[in-house]
Amino acid sequence: MAKSKTVFSLVLCVQLGFFVLAAVCLAQDAPRNSPDSPIPKEPGWSDPSYRGWELMNITGLVATYYDLNLDGSLDYMVIRKIIRNAPAEGTTVEQAIEIARRDKLSVYISHPVIYYTNKYPLFYCMGVDFRRNCQNIWVDIEEDGLNGNEVLYTLSVPKPLVR
Repeated sequence: MAKSKTVFSLVLCVQLGFFVLAAVCLAQDAPRNSPDSPIPKEPGWSDPSYRGWELMNITGLVATYYDLNLDGSLDYMVIRKIIRNAPAEGTTVEQAIEIARRDKLSVYISHPVIYYTNKYPLFYCMGVDFRRNCQNIWVDIEEDGLNGNEVLYTLSVPKPLVR
């Protein structure tokens, strides 16, 4: 049992490392965020635009969805890295929130697992389609919140010198 957990942890770390490395490589050649396409501040769970969260198919990431213009369609998504998880059994919501506050993390509670993520997103996505893919993605490698060091790249625009 311990061996399978070790193998699973190793595979998880390798997959997450690969994903972050790919994001860094893509972001290096991307244009910087421009004033005409600012990243909206994340509204939060108590905002009427909040539409829920889910674990992503890429292991180790949690996506939070918003409908900023309240038209019934998702249009904004933020993605955070999972730092650790814990069993939900025996932990109250208040305890989980207090742990997250103390450790300066965000918390996502489901049963039977509580997920603790970085406080600030790694990715900010605008133009979310019905498959939950993004048209524009900003990467914040430092995960230090919206402060201007985010890098924008658009999947629909080819890189320079590409035909």
